[in-house]
Amino acid sequence: MTLAELKIGQDAVLRTIGGQGELRHHLLDMGLTPGTEVTLRKIAPMGDPIEVELRGYELTLRLADAAKIEVENVHETDRAARSEERHAPVPHPGVGELRKAPSYHDRKAGAEIAKGQPLHLALAGNQNCGKTTLFNQLTGSNQHVGNFPGVTVDRKDGT
Repeated sequence: MTLAELKIGQDAVLRTIGGQGELRHHLLDMGLTPGTEVTLRKIAPMGDPIEVELRGYELTLRLADAAKIEVENVHETDRAARSEERHAPVPHPGVGELRKAPSYHDRKAGAEIAKGQPLHLALAGNQNCGKTTLFNQLTGSNQHVGNFPGVTVDRKDGT
C-alpha cells in the first residue's frame, strides 16, 4: 500500500521511500524516512495534494510523490488532531475602512505638495520584479528590459 492510498485519520509506518535522484533526497530531507509513523490529516478538495502529520509537523505532498512511498501497519490514528484554536477568528479592527474607525497609529502628515510641482520617486526592489517596466510606463521611456537579472545596472532618470 502507498501513502497516497491512506484515508483521512489513518496512521501508517513508512516502509520504503521511492523516487529517484533529487526527489528521493528531498523526501528524505523532509523527514520521510523508513520507520516513521505518519497520519493522513487532510486531502485537498480536488484530491491533490494531501497533508500528513509526522514528527510533530504537517507536510503537504503531491499525490504523485505520495504514491512513491510504501507504507505498512495501517491503522486508525491514536493521536488526537491538532487543536484548531490557533485559527480562532479575530474581529477585524476596522482601521482604515473609509476613515470611519480611529487609527492605531499617529499619522504624521507633511506639508502638501503644491499643484504642478514635480514628484521625485525612486524605484527599488528585487531583481526581475518589473522596476524598469514601471519606469518606462511612468516616464514614457524605452529602457531595455529582459527576463533575466542584471539588465538595468545603472541609474536612470526620467520625467
